[in-house]
Amino acid sequence: MAYTIKDVAKRAGVGIATVSRVLNESPNVLPETRARVLAVIDELGYRPNHAARQLVTAKTNAIAIILPFLTRPFFIEVLRGIEAVVANSEYQLIIFNVDSPEQRTRYFNTLPFLGRTDGLLIVSLPLAPPEIKRLQAANLPAVMIDTQASNLPSVVVDNVGGAFKAVEHLISQGHQRIGFVSGQLEPDLGFTVNRDRQRGYEAALTAHHLPIQAEYVRAGFDRRDWGHQAALELLDLAEPPSAIFAANDDLAFGIIDALRERGLKAGDDLAVVGYDDLEMAQLIGLTTIHQPMEQMGRKGAEVLLAALNEGTRRPTLHTLPVNLIERTSSTKPSKV
Repeated sequence: MAYTIKDVAKRAGVGIATVSRVLNESPNVLPETRARVLAVIDELGYRPNHAARQLVTAKTNAIAIILPFLTRPFFIEVLRGIEAVVANSEYQLIIFNVDSPEQRTRYFNTLPFLGRTDGLLIVSLPLAPPEIKRLQAANLPAVMIDTQASNLPSVVVDNVGGAFKAVEHLISQGHQRIGFVSGQLEPDLGFTVNRDRQRGYEAALTAHHLPIQAEYVRAGFDRRDWGHQAALELLDLAEPPSAIFAANDDLAFGIIDALRERGLKAGDDLAVVGYDDLEMAQLIGLTTIHQPMEQMGRKGAEVLLAALNEGTRRPTLHTLPVNLIERTSSTKPSKV
């Protein structure tokens, strides 16, 4: 049975105009009303007629990208790769920047049904099973980048393995007291990257029979200022670490700021390893894990274009390699 907007309105106890406002992302709907309408849409499997017609009869020539925190270096590089590929196609990009859980929920609940896009690239934002079901019901090709779903094409790197390489490098240099600085381990938007890199950190210590010491772990924010604060806290311990693995390069830059503030030098007094290999990492001699950020965007865009142009929609997992780039910030154990 094909349900109509009238059926949704009746089941949700609202007017047809309210359902229309929910589908068109109008802010003039109470949050509890929006949630009730979306729940009924899921329950009935309702799909707006205009979206169905457009999927069958016409193309928008638009690809939507849903990604968080657009100004952060990682996402800028991924977007650069996406743009490089899409620029040579007939498609235009529409970017939806997510900076709150509410915004994320609104996009994933409504965007698949609005008929404004032919395909979707989702960067770093894990999907819940109902959201995947909604994409499939809308027949909207989608590709995950920097996160994965078992029934959608996904482009990722091995964050656990990359972190393991970083910490094993420090251990090979003779370090045994190794700190870990990261952003939130359970962030509101569901990122798994910091938790995965912590898992790699712990796995490397365990593999080399070194203790996992809670006092050497600082989880807070994915920002340079948090790296600075966390490093000062670690340096003030009675027995500070001789090395720190930072879950991203921005945090590592903050750690190096803190060392300079104390009259210390990365490499000579405390070893520092980051993750990303941003342009500044090379300039300041930061040892880091290189992840192919731009290539991740390119690959994700290529997979989506294949789905749009050739009908190729296999849920393949593409895992790109990461590599340790050794520079001057990681050396033998120091006097710290």
